[in-house]
Amino acid sequence: MKQFNFLRFMLALLVMASFALTSCTKEGPAGPAGKDGVDGTDGLNGSDGTDGVAGTASCLVCHTKVNMDAKQAEYQLSKHFTGNTSARFGKYCARCHTSEGYLEVTGNGALGVMNDIPNATRVNCTTCHKHTGFDFENSADTVSLIMRVTDPVTLVYNSESVDFGALNNTCVTCHQIRGMTTPKVSDTTGTPDPTFVQLPYFPLDNALENTAVQFKVGQSFSVHDGNQANLFKGIYGYEFAGKSYTSTWTHSDNNCVTCHMNELSADGTRGGHTLLVNEEKCAECHGADIIAQIQDEVDFLRVQLGEALVAKKLFKKATNNEGIVSYSAVQSHDYYGNLFPTTATSTRFGVSLTNSNTVDPKTGLVVYNSIVKADVDAAWATRIGRDWTYGELGAAYNYGYINSELSKGIHNPTYAKQLLQTSIEYLNAH
Repeated sequence: MKQFNFLRFMLALLVMASFALTSCTKEGPAGPAGKDGVDGTDGLNGSDGTDGVAGTASCLVCHTKVNMDAKQAEYQLSKHFTGNTSARFGKYCARCHTSEGYLEVTGNGALGVMNDIPNATRVNCTTCHKHTGFDFENSADTVSLIMRVTDPVTLVYNSESVDFGALNNTCVTCHQIRGMTTPKVSDTTGTPDPTFVQLPYFPLDNALENTAVQFKVGQSFSVHDGNQANLFKGIYGYEFAGKSYTSTWTHSDNNCVTCHMNELSADGTRGGHTLLVNEEKCAECHGADIIAQIQDEVDFLRVQLGEALVAKKLFKKATNNEGIVSYSAVQSHDYYGNLFPTTATSTRFGVSLTNSNTVDPKTGLVVYNSIVKADVDAAWATRIGRDWTYGELGAAYNYGYINSELSKGIHNPTYAKQLLQTSIEYLNAH
């Protein structure tokens, strides 16, 4: 009997041990219950976005299938989608013209991408919008939380940090004066030139206004077609000594999205995520054609300034096959600092720079470089035959500042008109 009881006891121990081992291999004791994250009855494909609870309620306000399809259809009408081609994948373009480039510079704080991105994709939703790090419950500004960049922006051409506002900094990362694009130049023998500076006149100092300076081949103001943020804030135009400038105007307190994502038009082609201003909404306050009227006023002064620069042989004027007139700066000196003559000569000058980029075989990085082309000067009739003055450089820079601002001054017409008018006055007085 004792032996039987002992066997029963041992069998019970084996059963308990087996149960314990099985339990350990599956999972430990349950922890405390997590925060309720149940989706609504429609889940992520909810038709109205209102029935999700806790974990997804905030997301579903926007991320319903109907809403996302509509936003994507609107965005495909925007110039960001149609114009920013991913073919501009060079490392001095990719930061703004490709999604990968934008994510790289905003992720590491660099002013340019490390290398060309030949397989890049166009700017898309996740370029500008992030999907992590939200705190909708405790933040008063839930809108800016979805933007990729909300901190102050380091400006490309002078490395100054400027805060344009949490909602605007994502846009300003690209919509600013471009800056350096030719980091190194070689002479005709391929010897690098460590002294070359492409942007020698930043910041433009009006204390030097009547000082003589050389404007050489290879040097550039390099404003580029994207300085909307600079004009909007009324900064970094050339401001002539003794003149008054107003950096603010009626809409200076607005955000970029106030106009560029205003109410969607009835036909769905402007406003919203098209990023094209729905001018019908502007007309409700300002009256019809107010934008065109302001642009015409600014453009009238731009053309006047262009003509004044041409009259001094600082600029040249050209008309294309469609009858569109353009103005562009003419260098007074060749690449090496030799003054261009105003008559034909057989003397050879450093007249232009040609691309000679290479790929480093060890790192695979593209090494950007230009070679100086030596030739006789075929453009001698357009040359001024003297140094520029610093004030003339300022006037030429102001022309480029407004001409490259593709809205024709609408982002700050007050400041735009002042820059153009004072430039004209300086040229007329000197």
